[in-house]
Amino acid sequence: MLDLPIQVSLFNIDQASNVRAELIQLTSDIANEKIDNSWWDAKITEKLEGKEADKHWNWHWLNGVYGDYLNWEAIAVQSASGYIEGAITYRIDAKSQLSEGQGPVYVDRLAAAPRNRPWLVENPVFRGVGSILLLTAVRHSYQLGLKGRVLLDSLPSERTRNYYDNRGFEVTSEKDDGTIGYELPATAAEKWLQEQGEFL
Repeated sequence: MLDLPIQVSLFNIDQASNVRAELIQLTSDIANEKIDNSWWDAKITEKLEGKEADKHWNWHWLNGVYGDYLNWEAIAVQSASGYIEGAITYRIDAKSQLSEGQGPVYVDRLAAAPRNRPWLVENPVFRGVGSILLLTAVRHSYQLGLKGRVLLDSLPSERTRNYYDNRGFEVTSEKDDGTIGYELPATAAEKWLQEQGEFL
């Protein structure tokens, strides 16, 4: 389990500058109050048109079912205002699809708050929330001796394809429901960590 809270920086779009935020443990109470009953207000929901796959995710339920598992992490980014800007859950029991016998971290859920999605709101608040959370999983993978490997499934939108391709993820599967399996190999993970100024 990560030693939280951890100080991070978020890019505030309106201020055009980095501001302080924290990575915190996402508990069931926080998930219920600050995500499930807060993220999807009526103004945002009117613009959804059924396109946001995570609209029906129940973060409170996820934490209630898996929260006590030793191989489960649930983490959120909380801004200085106390608002949850994004959240991630991942497991530490997966099998690599690219390197036989190796274990990556498997990202089960990853989402930025709707108010930070430029395709949903005219004036998003923060940029890079998802990257901060994903990098946390990569860093934890490296600390666990998994060399930064991360495995996940994603919807096949052009936006997500471009993001994962540019970050160095490799496609491992394409499923009948349209989801695409991606894995970040050790070389790409270490490159990302080095870009962040971390000495490996």
